Order: sequence, then structure tokens, then C-alpha cells
Amino acid sequence: MAKKVTGPQILTANLLSDGMVVYLAPDGTWRGNLESAHIAHTDDGVADLEAGGAHAVQRNIVVDPYLIEIEATGGPPVPVAFRERMRTNGPSVNLDFNARTNGHAAHAG
Repeated sequence: MAKKVTGPQILTANLLSDGMVVYLAPDGTWRGNLESAHIAHTDDGVADLEAGGAHAVQRNIVVDPYLIEIEATGGPPVPVAFRERMRTNGPSVNLDFNARTNGHAAHAG
């Protein structure tokens, strides 16, 4: 799966337990904030990220780990792709209307 590094990369996935978006940190843990992500700048660094993702899949911690390119300008990393910026910012719907959140059954009116 290793690809040629064209810019700084991080590894993202979803937790198997609850589906939350997470990023692989330098200490090998998965964290929900992009600022904690381990940034790879070389092909070897990318290979290490991918190995960490494969290990977490085998241990049933995350699903579908993949690399995303980021802009690392000295501040917090910013995903290059629009899709990844959306995933980073969380749901784009009002969770007050989520049936599981407010305890009411969802129904079509």
C-alpha cells in the first residue's frame, strides 16, 4: 500500500467501537484531534504509519486506516482534501435532531 510521498502525510481511521474519526499519534495511540497526529515526511515514515494502521486493524481497534495529505505550515495541520477537512470538523448536521441523542424514536411525518 505504500505510496510515493508528495507532501506531509498522516494516518486516519475510524474507531471500531463507535465510528469516531481518529488519527495515529507518535506514541501509537489513536486520538480524535488532528493536532496529535504523527506526521510523516518520507517514504519510510509513511511505511511506519501504514504498519501502525495494519497492526491496529489486526487488534480490532480501527477500521479502514488510510493516509491523507496535510499542509504543515508550523500551525495545526490542515488536510489538503475537502473530504478530510469535513471529517475533521465533525458532523454537518444538528445532533439535537438525532434520535439516539434526544431519546425519541425517529419517524417520518
